[in-house]
Amino acid sequence: MPATPYDLVVLGGGNAFGLVTEAANAGLRVALIEKDLLGGTCPNRGCIPTKLLLGYADVANAVRRADRFHVDADLKGIDGRALLAETFGATRQTDGKLERALPDNVTLYRGRGRFVGERELEVNGERVRGERVVVSTGSRPRRLDVPGLAGTPYWTSDDLFQMDELPQSIAIVGGGCIGVEMGSFLNGVGVDVTVIHRDAQLFDYADAELRAKLTKAFTARVPTMLESTVTRVEHDARGFTIHVEGPDGTTTARTVERLLYAVGRVPNADDIGLELAGIETTERGHLKVDGHLQTTAEGVYGLGDVVGNYMLTHTATFEGAYLARTFLEGETAPIDYGAVPAACFTTPELAWAGPTEQQLQAKGIEYLSASVPYTSAAKGRALKEEHGLCKLLFEPDGTLLAAHIVGEHASILLHEVIPVLKWRPHISSLTDIIHVHPSLSEVVRNAARKAKAMLKEAVPA
Repeated sequence: MPATPYDLVVLGGGNAFGLVTEAANAGLRVALIEKDLLGGTCPNRGCIPTKLLLGYADVANAVRRADRFHVDADLKGIDGRALLAETFGATRQTDGKLERALPDNVTLYRGRGRFVGERELEVNGERVRGERVVVSTGSRPRRLDVPGLAGTPYWTSDDLFQMDELPQSIAIVGGGCIGVEMGSFLNGVGVDVTVIHRDAQLFDYADAELRAKLTKAFTARVPTMLESTVTRVEHDARGFTIHVEGPDGTTTARTVERLLYAVGRVPNADDIGLELAGIETTERGHLKVDGHLQTTAEGVYGLGDVVGNYMLTHTATFEGAYLARTFLEGETAPIDYGAVPAACFTTPELAWAGPTEQQLQAKGIEYLSASVPYTSAAKGRALKEEHGLCKLLFEPDGTLLAAHIVGEHASILLHEVIPVLKWRPHISSLTDIIHVHPSLSEVVRNAARKAKAMLKEAVPA
């Protein structure tokens, strides 16, 4: 069977969608292969619906905390069915909207695509071949081998966004971004939530000081079992009975209506015929790529979670734009991510760019740390942000290395630091500009001022 030739074949219609449309608009003949929903995880089962849901919880929690501002307010009820229908009614239209937005010279193949040779794939019995091929198959929730779990209707994040009514109770296994965000939402809208996490603090990958603050704030609102592990699961008409071993070695049982496992994600690099195309993978199953995102096969590139440089939607979009420049404009420089920002939209928010203190220590890099609370700024005091903190890490010569922020609007405040980290990474870049007063951005400025004062103190007389 002869393969249909294309200038570009893209396997996976998630974050590569922008690359597809840009290449097609530039005149390339493009084949797009997608076995599920266009747009991928983010708009369908991830970032977008999660943040829409968290908006409802934020309002409910604001009402609950209104007395802090001397406002007498009552939360009389939450219409769970309505908020779920409103959220998922919008996100379930994504696939159709994206398909209608495809340029005419894009051929969409709906089905599972597999490599059958070098730059040649098969989908639904048809073969396609590309001058260039991009693999953007994303990732999926990790599943654990827990006794009794297999065969039960437990949820992963893929299943969570199919619910049409809120459960009465739920146990969430995993204290990373997904688990804590969903715990924040469900607790905020009145569900009886228990979060179970293996470590003493939430968020294994964040800065230790911020992890501690986030853990303190979160566990004050949401029942959480830290240093705990699910050892066995049972399911019957009542729901799930989970057996949890705590830090002291004792095991307790808890029955809940629903069980959500949010214990990380794995790349969708298996069962797509990589070996037939000469594409190698890492020990963790991601595609091996060079600084130009090219795999070990000539003319085949990787993008997004399946590559795993950074498993973030915004970095995948950045990679797609880089490949568009490579294919259409002759870009020859390796990809430059700069300081990659990340955020988790919990209550309070957590955001960072650059290495943690622990990572710097492990590499033996000399650094200084300057931290200020949100209450160092008038706006922070107005928000009554008791957990807010901005931390800047910098070298003894004032070179800025990283920023770590916990508190309201942390993801927004971080963007004051990102361009500095990439283009003029010195503390003076933050102190020698005018900040709006009184604004929350003054928290970042105050941290920078503290850092600058520390530098002056370090200079010998």
